[in-house]
Amino acid sequence: MQMMLYFLFLIVTIQLLPSQALAIINAEDLDLVIDGDGVAGKAGFSLSGSSGNSDKVRGEANGHVIWQHGQHREMLVGSISYGNSRGVRDTNKSFVHLRHRYDWNETWALEAFAQAQQDEFARLKLRTLLGGGLRWSFKSQQLEWHVGLGSFFEHEALRAAAGIAPVSQLWRGNSYLSVRYVINERIRLQNTVYYQPAWRALSDYRLLDDAALHVALSDRLDLKIVIEMAQDSRPPAGVKHIDTSYKTGLSFRF
Repeated sequence: MQMMLYFLFLIVTIQLLPSQALAIINAEDLDLVIDGDGVAGKAGFSLSGSSGNSDKVRGEANGHVIWQHGQHREMLVGSISYGNSRGVRDTNKSFVHLRHRYDWNETWALEAFAQAQQDEFARLKLRTLLGGGLRWSFKSQQLEWHVGLGSFFEHEALRAAAGIAPVSQLWRGNSYLSVRYVINERIRLQNTVYYQPAWRALSDYRLLDDAALHVALSDRLDLKIVIEMAQDSRPPAGVKHIDTSYKTGLSFRF
């Protein structure tokens, strides 16, 4: 019950926030489980639109694949979103994330990852990351906790507002807390929080809180509701500090 109240409070809080500039991506998905060696994955797609007085179309496709072999796990995550309103594009963003994890035991693991992303309307032409860290885990029948601590090198190129497009390179810390709670055999909750400060200036940080509700419609098909809140303490000129995103769609496990 306490976990349910936490998620309800989180959702209400996020809905009160303004929106515009997602700058950090959640690559965690504790809802994708594999027992023993092998490959597992899931794919999701959402589409919405309207015509007449309001001409809009929105679409998103995403996928997540894991390969477990012994103490090693490879993970590939990708997503693309596109939308337009009255014939004018107003959403265009995508990302891909590759991660390797080595499990020392059931509690501790080492991670290495690489990522690339772009977001036209956050003025992000290309951001690439390369880094790694340490992961601590705790699991019970209903509850999972995962804590990650590490660092990465970031190369970022922005779209030019006027003149030359800015380019930056720096090291950032990377910490995250990911929680999964199984309410019953059909309903699961998941929440992941990332905090990424620049080592050279801790006041330059990025924060993401991603909450998801999964409802099983069949053995392989889920209804998924996601609410994300992202904050960038030093966003590009003309981009707001806080962005919220609301998504509802279907997810197919394979």
